[in-house]
Amino acid sequence: MDVYVNYPNPHFTVHSNAQCTEIQKHKKTNQRVVTVDNSNFGQVLSDLVNNKYSFSSNASENDMWFDITLSSPQQNTGFVFILQAILGNRYKPLSNAPVTFHC
Repeated sequence: MDVYVNYPNPHFTVHSNAQCTEIQKHKKTNQRVVTVDNSNFGQVLSDLVNNKYSFSSNASENDMWFDITLSSPQQNTGFVFILQAILGNRYKPLSNAPVTFHC
């Protein structure tokens, strides 16, 4: 599951199909991507809580992709909402941002 997080235009877009053409539209040079799987789940959560990842309105920090591969589709989806809750504590626009399931 690929999840795109945009800060200046706050939203989360979930892509379950890795071949989705919309994914390619948002990829850019030096794109920030965080991989989340069973082996690093705890570390990623710790990094999120400790503000390792920052967002701002400048081009290098205005968005991020999360490549989520946990044990089940339900766990992947659950992580999206955990991600929103954690990021929303620091970045208020993300706390109420829509979560859209694109494909």
